[in-house]
Amino acid sequence: MGKILQDERKAKKISQEKLAGLTGLDRTFISLIENGKRNPTFTTILKICSALEIDPSELFSSYEKKDPDYRVRKCGGSAK
Repeated sequence: MGKILQDERKAKKISQEKLAGLTGLDRTFISLIENGKRNPTFTTILKICSALEIDPSELFSSYEKKDPDYRVRKCGGSAK
């Protein structure tokens, strides 16, 4: 998820510092999310999506496309 957010941020030419200002989040927290060291809450995802002017559904759809096996790992077995 973090990599997708980072790609969206960079595509819009927004620095982490500017994104932090737009969202009210700390720049270091954004860096941790982008590097996969922190998992954002749904509220945080909504703030970031709003700042990046993308729909949350678009973000989650991108995640599903880039990682189609996420259900298998989360469920601890095969998806049924």
